[in-house]
Amino acid sequence: MLTRAIAIPLAAALAISVLSGTGAAQAGQPISFKMVGNNASALSTKAAQKIAAAIETKSGGELKPLLYLEGQLGDNDEDLCTGLTEGNYEMLLNPEMLFNWAVPDWMSMFNMTFIFDNQQHLQRFWDSEIGAELVQKLKDKQHVTAYIKTIALRGPRYLTANQAIRKVSDLEGVKLRTPNNAGVIASWRAAGANVTPVAWGELFGALQSGIVSAQENPLANIEQAGLFQVQKYLMQTEHQYTNYFMYFNDEWYETLSDGHKRIIGEAIDEGFAWHNREVEAEDNRLLESFRQKGMIVIPKNEIDIESFKRKIIPALLEENKSVYPAGAYEKIQSLRR
Repeated sequence: MLTRAIAIPLAAALAISVLSGTGAAQAGQPISFKMVGNNASALSTKAAQKIAAAIETKSGGELKPLLYLEGQLGDNDEDLCTGLTEGNYEMLLNPEMLFNWAVPDWMSMFNMTFIFDNQQHLQRFWDSEIGAELVQKLKDKQHVTAYIKTIALRGPRYLTANQAIRKVSDLEGVKLRTPNNAGVIASWRAAGANVTPVAWGELFGALQSGIVSAQENPLANIEQAGLFQVQKYLMQTEHQYTNYFMYFNDEWYETLSDGHKRIIGEAIDEGFAWHNREVEAEDNRLLESFRQKGMIVIPKNEIDIESFKRKIIPALLEENKSVYPAGAYEKIQSLRR
């Protein structure tokens, strides 16, 4: 659990912040504030730039975001999240790490494969009463507000291999590389794969040499690493969905007027909606590109997804029954359509 740094009183902090170019407006000055990121995704960074421009335009210049989106203030997620809780800046574009700190029981379940049907299912989770409850717990524990009305959806993860995998039994004994994440590793081991650790920078060579013969990643990662050159099949399993959030430092956020909060929310809605359309278009482009480069793409409707769920989900629910919140899996599935 993070402990908050000893800080000067809020009123004094805001006064100092204004003098340095950030914080609440005084005598008609614009409210300047830092919007921070680490350029983990070019599309998410561009979305944040669009959000910043919309905030300034919609507010008639009353709100002025200062952009540090490309790692200027650090590229480590943990350090960036700590900086937000300590009030070093006001807004942060980041994935789920702050929620990992605040509600680790819920977020550990998110590492299970096949828990969400699609990106809309994930958005409905955050739109639900459960999502609102987790946001409140984040506020209580970390003094940070997460904006969840619209989230920046990341491309789903896909399975690639040198053999066709249409059902869970096809994966038995396959040497599969996964990230070093306990829930992901446990999921694929439960499916029967021989999970083998390989550093990301060494994955191409490991696939080329046969140290591993399969891996799983979003399409953008597969393209960036050139994995289409050393993998024959791509299965549209879409087995995990994740997203970026826009977070606010609470002490700063509560100094804003309702009108300014509404403007910021509208700008995020527009920017993340653009992001989500672009992610879908990029994934469609990449799938076609992989086909043209010789990969055999097996669509989701030709994969027995239920066979994977039958092996993975009961095993992980049993293994983590003292970790996952009671009834959490059933609550998530109740949001399916």
